[in-house]
Amino acid sequence: HSAYSNSYVNLALFDPNSSGERSAMSDMVGQKAEHLVHLFCIIDRQNVVVDTLLKQRFIPEEGIKVPHLRKPDEQVYLSPETLRMLVVFTMADIADQYFGWQDRLFGGEEMINSMLLPKEDPSFHDSTAIWPGLSQPGLWMSYVSELGAVARTFKGDDTAEIDCNDARNSDIPPVFSNCTKTLSRADEATARDLYWKVVTGEVRESDDVISTLKDCISHNPWAFEPYVALTQKYLHKNDFQAAKEAASTALELELQWGTAWDKRLSFPAWVAWTRVMHQRAVDELPWPTNSWDVNNFGLVK
Repeated sequence: HSAYSNSYVNLALFDPNSSGERSAMSDMVGQKAEHLVHLFCIIDRQNVVVDTLLKQRFIPEEGIKVPHLRKPDEQVYLSPETLRMLVVFTMADIADQYFGWQDRLFGGEEMINSMLLPKEDPSFHDSTAIWPGLSQPGLWMSYVSELGAVARTFKGDDTAEIDCNDARNSDIPPVFSNCTKTLSRADEATARDLYWKVVTGEVRESDDVISTLKDCISHNPWAFEPYVALTQKYLHKNDFQAAKEAASTALELELQWGTAWDKRLSFPAWVAWTRVMHQRAVDELPWPTNSWDVNNFGLVK
C-alpha cells in the first residue's frame, strides 16, 4: 500500500508518475489492485479517512473528490466502493502495525496523545521514546472499531472501479461483531491496563488473575489474548469446560483479526499456543507439575 510512497511515509519503491513502473506493478499484483495502490498513495489519507469519513461517520453515496497529493491543481474522484476499501485497508494497516511504542512516541510518559487522532501541539510527543519499549498492546482498537462502523454505512456502487459484487471486496470485516459494535477509548485503556497487570506479574494469585482477566474482557471482549491467558489459568485448575470455552473464543477472534493485539509474539505463535491449550482442554489433560513437560507442548491433532 506504500509502494508509490504515501501521505504518511516516504518509502517509494516505484514512481507513481511513470507509466512503465505502474505497468510493472500491475504485472505483479494485477490491474485492479495496482489502481487501488495508486489511489492509496496519491491522496491525503488523514484528510480522507479521519478528517472526512470518520468525522462525518458515513461513506457518502456520491463519493468525494479530493486534491491530488502531488498535483494540488488536480482532483481525484473516490467512489463509495473505493472509500469503503480505503477505510477497511486503514483498519487492517493500523491493526497490523500499531503497538504501545507509538502511544509513547506521540503521547509521552502519560500517553495522553495518539498518532491516530493527534493533537497539533507537539509538546505531547516524546520523540526519544526507545523502540520497541515495553511493547504493550497499543491503544488502537477503539479507533479501528469506529472505522468499522463507517465501513458498514457503505451502500454499494455499481459504477465503482472495483467489482463490489465480488464477495472478496464486498464483505464487512468480521471484527467487532461485523462492525456493529464500537469500543470506547476509556474501556480500551482500562482493559489494556488490566491485561498488563496480569502478564507482568503485578497480579499473581490464581483467583485474582482469573478475576482480573474477566474484568479485562468485560471492558474489551474483542482482543483474543486475554482469553488465551484465561484458558491457561482454567487449565491450571483443571477446569476443562471453562478452558475449552475461553480457547474457542480466542480461536474465533484470531480467525477474525489475522493479527495480534499483543505484539510481543507473532500472530502464528499466538495461534499455535491457543490450539495447544484448546487441545488440552478437549482431551481433559491435567496441567503438568514438571516444567519440562510444559516447555515441550506442541503437538496438535
